[in-house]
Amino acid sequence: MATTAPGWRELATTLDGSLVRPDDTEFSSLRRPFVGGLTEVLPQAVVRCAGAPDVARAVTFARKHRLPVAIRSGGHSFADHCATDGLLIDLGRLDTVALAGETATIGPGVRLGPLAQRLAVQGRIVSCGWNPLVAVGGAVLGGGFGVLSRRFGLGCDQLLAAQVVLADGDIVWVDEQREPDLFWALRGAGWAGFGVVTALVLRTFPVQRMCRFVHRWPWADAAALIDAWQRWAPHAPDHLNAEVAIQSADPSADPKVTLFGATLGRADAARAALAEFLASAAPGHELDELTELSPAAAPLRHSYAGAAVLEHPQPGPPAGLRPLLRAVKSEFFDTALPEPAITALLANFAADRRPAQYRELEFIPWGGMIGKPDPGATAFTHRNQLFQIGHHGMVPNPAGDDARAAARGWAKRSWRSVHPWAAGGVYPNYPDADLPDWARAYYGDNLPRLTEVKARYDPDDVFHFAQSIPATAGAPRHRADGGPDRGGSNGPATPP
Repeated sequence: MATTAPGWRELATTLDGSLVRPDDTEFSSLRRPFVGGLTEVLPQAVVRCAGAPDVARAVTFARKHRLPVAIRSGGHSFADHCATDGLLIDLGRLDTVALAGETATIGPGVRLGPLAQRLAVQGRIVSCGWNPLVAVGGAVLGGGFGVLSRRFGLGCDQLLAAQVVLADGDIVWVDEQREPDLFWALRGAGWAGFGVVTALVLRTFPVQRMCRFVHRWPWADAAALIDAWQRWAPHAPDHLNAEVAIQSADPSADPKVTLFGATLGRADAARAALAEFLASAAPGHELDELTELSPAAAPLRHSYAGAAVLEHPQPGPPAGLRPLLRAVKSEFFDTALPEPAITALLANFAADRRPAQYRELEFIPWGGMIGKPDPGATAFTHRNQLFQIGHHGMVPNPAGDDARAAARGWAKRSWRSVHPWAAGGVYPNYPDADLPDWARAYYGDNLPRLTEVKARYDPDDVFHFAQSIPATAGAPRHRADGGPDRGGSNGPATPP
């Protein structure tokens, strides 16, 4: 339980933004629309930051009163990392977008949908995620896979600099010259407890002419489709992103089986890119959609599979109503699944389906530009995988404990059915509270260096949560003024 801090009024008077307490009418609207666990954890207060100075004030206050803190850009952590019973630092109002040439300086609270729209009118796009409701801060710092990643790389690969509020309240800019170790850690492990990122400088690209496609198969052909897909999609041309979704929202109907994605170029280019695969895959497919995309829609894929059920209501649920539950587990694979694994996965998917329970298997190809950097070049280590499988179970807001536990139970069983064939790594942006060795699963061989960076920048573990990097890599160095010696040169608190 969090320490009860005195002086909330003291904090409120220092802010350019606002402080919201549980008895304020605004508090309920700031709740998250979904949770990954069975219980909802609510903060003692929320700081709605107007800028980096507010973040620094909130961090200093929490440190002074020994309050747990959580950081929220958009609130989409599957493992509820942006929840706390202490002080919640909300970055949703940090939503500026400033384009200068080929780079954009972006607030962490900007949602990917509005970001794509604001850049598209200026002829640019970013490669940093796919769900229009997710905020750019969390998307980029944990990896940032999206429709364009196989062509341009992950979101963390586009990060050129960042403004960060450190545990001692300092506001610094980091890049490859200034605080290079921290900058390295932010690219793939940036939400793991090193500081609060309050601005991101991202590489952008010219808008792309793209076409999205949706092909559907009968349930009976699901195994054949998955087998063909896993041998093709990770090796497909970089300009093509093709995913598979197996979905069920109605236990009385067959699950939906969909191949969907996007390719650079017009509709005729999409037909040509898919022709060889469709000729060799299970023959029973139907073309459901082939649509040329607007520049604003090109970087996003949230609606490609028709999964409108995943459009989380915004804002959070009304007072007295629980958030919906979304249980997610995932893992990377570096070899193709054998037939027994696919059979077990699909059998588990079809078994014991319930009304008002949504299930989805998500097959995401890796490869292309994702695999170009060395696994140690950034903190994101998962470069040489073939694909990842996500297991999503969801129930709506009114559901009780039994229905919630059932959805979580299905996701766990589904994950276990193919775990023996997995590579052992887990995408950091699909965090899993149930992983026994989560640090190794997220960060692999980069973990020792990350632990050293944590010890240097947050030796007192101010930014602690259940899956933050531990500060246990020996005693931190200290500056002459008593603060932690972070190495390098901070430089002025100005962008590069």
